[in-house]
Amino acid sequence: MSAVSASFSIDRDSHIARIRISRPERRNMIDIATGRLICDFLDQVDDDDDITAVLLSGEGPDLSAGWDVADVWSMYIDAPGGAVKKVPSQRARLIAVADNWWGPRGLYSRLLHCRKVTILEAQGDCLETGLFFALCCDLTIAAENARFGCPRWHTLGADGDLSLLIAAVGLKRAKDLMYTAVPWTASQALDYGLVDWLVPADELTAKAVEIAKMCASIMRDGIVSEKYALFASLEKMGVGLSFAAATIVASSLSNIHFQPAEFNFLAEVKRAGEASAVAASRARLDQISTGKD
Repeated sequence: MSAVSASFSIDRDSHIARIRISRPERRNMIDIATGRLICDFLDQVDDDDDITAVLLSGEGPDLSAGWDVADVWSMYIDAPGGAVKKVPSQRARLIAVADNWWGPRGLYSRLLHCRKVTILEAQGDCLETGLFFALCCDLTIAAENARFGCPRWHTLGADGDLSLLIAAVGLKRAKDLMYTAVPWTASQALDYGLVDWLVPADELTAKAVEIAKMCASIMRDGIVSEKYALFASLEKMGVGLSFAAATIVASSLSNIHFQPAEFNFLAEVKRAGEASAVAASRARLDQISTGKD
């Protein structure tokens, strides 16, 4: 991991904060340390009355290519009860998934329930964590080279919240992404309702800042009132229940049994190394997306 995996800055004149994921050498994959750092930044944002809008972006060509595979197993081992046996206990898996991702203090919950207007700059790979950033932020501006999806679902099945995806794009489109696991282009994501604006890559930051300044001009009482009305609507939609279900499903799918012909990503990491496993996974996805056997 790089020395600083995410950076945080505040422009008090414009009342805008910026969170930038800074792991370009890892395609901005999110490991546990980076996720916790982002949550810490969001805590600062929520407690700072000068801030009205937050920009979330990634350094380099990608927003985020997903959850860092190098961090997967250690997340379970480091949780309470994780190192008791050779295979982490179910309680360790549940605690790890809740604390880091779907629970009240997890990354997605913190982003979704931020009291400021959250705006995402999406470019390049917006996969797995990148997809959920788009779903959890209030507004998303996408570069024309962005692509959205969760290729891991083709290996493990849908292991995260689906309520936000279905609410954003509809049931049929959500099933498309779930079952085929073929990422959407930025143009498709715009047509389906996943993103709000589509711009050339070299105009992404300028457009995001423009939108952030527009949002930051709203009176702060109005922003917070709107956010709490949104939180109430999310509860009425059952998103909190869906996040709880995502915790159970994700922890269970981390311990599933593969049949001989099925691709086991973690087993491939152990057998041939991370680079080989990622290459094999990408090759399988390319076969699916092109229709080749």
